[in-house]
Amino acid sequence: MVKRRKILKECEYLNKWFEKKLIKRNQNVILATTGQTGSGKSYCNHTIAYNWYKYYFKKDYPVGTNTCFSVSEVMKLLNSGNLERGELIILEEAGILLNSLDFQNRISKLFSFVLQSFRSMNIGLIINLPVLSMLNKSCRLLLHAHFITSGINYQTKTVKVKPFFHQLNQQTGKSYWKYPWIKVKIGEVLKRTQIRRFNFSLPPDYIINIYEPMKTRFVSDLNEGFVKELDELEKETQRKLARKDLTNIQMDVFKMLQEGLLIKEIAEKRGVSLRSVYEIIERIKNKGYSVEYQQKP
Repeated sequence: MVKRRKILKECEYLNKWFEKKLIKRNQNVILATTGQTGSGKSYCNHTIAYNWYKYYFKKDYPVGTNTCFSVSEVMKLLNSGNLERGELIILEEAGILLNSLDFQNRISKLFSFVLQSFRSMNIGLIINLPVLSMLNKSCRLLLHAHFITSGINYQTKTVKVKPFFHQLNQQTGKSYWKYPWIKVKIGEVLKRTQIRRFNFSLPPDYIINIYEPMKTRFVSDLNEGFVKELDELEKETQRKLARKDLTNIQMDVFKMLQEGLLIKEIAEKRGVSLRSVYEIIERIKNKGYSVEYQQKP
C-alpha cells in the first residue's frame, strides 16, 4: 500500500506564517520578491495578498488602494489611518523611478518608519525588486523573507517561486537564508521536510483587471516624465553652449524661442521689427543651434 503525503493548499504555509507574526506575535512582516522581468513577481505578490485576505479578512484584497508604485504612496497609505491590523501593502516596481543611491536612501527611511510603526500597526510589506542588492545591507537585515520567481507557466497558469526565510544571528549580525521546514504526515508518521518550491496560481481576474491599468498609467506617466526631463536637459545643454557663442541679444531671443514665445511676441518684448527678429534667428542658426518657432498661435 502506497503511503500518501499530505499536500499543502496554495498559500497555506504563508497564511499561517502571516497569522503567527502579524496577529499572534504582534510583529511586522517585510518580504522582498525578486526575479527577471516577466518572471511573475507581480502576480506572485498579488496571489499571496489575495489568499491572505480570503483567509483572514474573508474579503478581497483591495488592490486599488494597497498596491503602490512609489515609496511616497506607501508612506501616505501608512499615515492614512485606514489600514486594519494584519493588512498587506505591495510596493510595485520598487526603485524604477530612482537611481540606486536615491532609492536606497528612500527605502532606508521607509524601513525605519516600518520598524517604528508596523509593530503597533501589524502591517505586512511586500516589495517587488529586480535584484535584492538594490537594498543596502542594513535594509536586507530587516527582511523576514526573500522569494525568487523563476517564471510563469502559462499552460498551468502558475508561478514557480524559491522561498527563503531569514534567520539573523543577533550576536554576529550574520544572515542565514533557509528554506522553511514543515511537518507532514506520511502514512501515520509525522516527518519534517523542507519546502523548496511554492507554486502560486495567477491572481484572479478582478486583480489583473485593476492592476494592469494601474501599471499602464504608471509606465505612461514615467515615460512622459522621462521625455520631459530629457527635453529640459537638452535645452539646458544648448543654453550653456549658447552662452559661449551667442551675443547677449541672440541669447535673449534664443531663450524666448525655447520658452515658446511667438515671433510677434519676441518683437514686442525687444521693441524691434519682425524682420529684425528673423535676422537674429538666422544668425543663431548659422552658429549651429537648433531653433524652432511658430509665427502664429
